[in-house]
Amino acid sequence: MAVKIDDTARRAIGKATRNVALALGAALTLSACTTTTQGASAMRDGGLVMPPAGWMDFCGRNADDPSCKVVQLDEGHLKQLQAVQASVRQIHAVDDRKEFGRAEYWQVASKAGDCEDIALAAREKLMAMGWPASAVRLATAWTEQRAYHTVLTIDVARGGAQTTLVLDSRFPTVMSWQRLEQIGYRFHIRQASRGPTWVAIQS
Repeated sequence: MAVKIDDTARRAIGKATRNVALALGAALTLSACTTTTQGASAMRDGGLVMPPAGWMDFCGRNADDPSCKVVQLDEGHLKQLQAVQASVRQIHAVDDRKEFGRAEYWQVASKAGDCEDIALAAREKLMAMGWPASAVRLATAWTEQRAYHTVLTIDVARGGAQTTLVLDSRFPTVMSWQRLEQIGYRFHIRQASRGPTWVAIQS
């Protein structure tokens, strides 16, 4: 049997249906927002890649933007890296426990220090030469001897591609991070390009 619904009842049903739909939509939106933020974590650095063409064009027109400062590895910059590597190799290696009586005490080395102090000294020297902080970042790794070690990574552009070099107090020359991995290094974390945070290294 068909049931006849007058206009007043029809309007009431329509209003009730709209209210239910609005309430359901609000609940779904709230649920989506809550789900999005739960368990959120910081993004991690992966390997270096070439930036989008639009960003490269932007940097070409805004070279003073701090994020656009890319170091081109020309002969002058390479000589700076080699000079800094040679100078920090003169720093006497000494363990923090022996020097300060504690396991970890990071500071810029002058005449003596352990690996992180020497890496900080190299970083300070390069920044004094005008290298941007985003290009000179501390990193940690396990060496081929399974010792936990700190080095200075150098992000540069060479031949139209981005690459990462390493100043390591254990070696007399500037090396690529890939070469160190071939030797047996396993890179762990390094400074983010901006701010005080560190990021995982995905090699």
